[in-house]
Amino acid sequence: MEKICTKDDSIELLNEIYKNVKMATQSLENVLTSIKLEDITVELSKESTEYNIFEKECIMIANSKDYNLKDNNIIQKTQLWVSIKLNMLASACTQHIAEMLLIGTMMGIIDLVKAVTNYENADTEIMNLANKLIEYERNNIDTFFEYLKVKPKDKNQCEE
Repeated sequence: MEKICTKDDSIELLNEIYKNVKMATQSLENVLTSIKLEDITVELSKESTEYNIFEKECIMIANSKDYNLKDNNIIQKTQLWVSIKLNMLASACTQHIAEMLLIGTMMGIIDLVKAVTNYENADTEIMNLANKLIEYERNNIDTFFEYLKVKPKDKNQCEE
């Protein structure tokens, strides 16, 4: 049976992808401005660049289909900023940052999988973008797990 694509599902899924990407970008920017750890900074900068590419893909699709994208609201952005800053006060070691990013990435994957399920009638291009982003974030999890194994130079630095 042929899949029937609906505009509503397509718009909703594209917005979920866009919000996910914007949340990831903002999180990485907030973390990057708060750390000076060379071992993880390069990786986070690379990931930020990749999320910017996803953002541009969302914008291109939205423009081609005459959709309006919705960003996260100011309350969500402020909550994210405060949460990251408070977490960074607790510890700014590589292990702690990796743990924070693992949790955030998992939340992003969960939201995307639910969106793909809820908006299953989205058009193929948008569905493919969602699945590509899910796969990218799954790979990021593997990367962050490796950073959990980086021992802090000062053993007291990373104790909770």
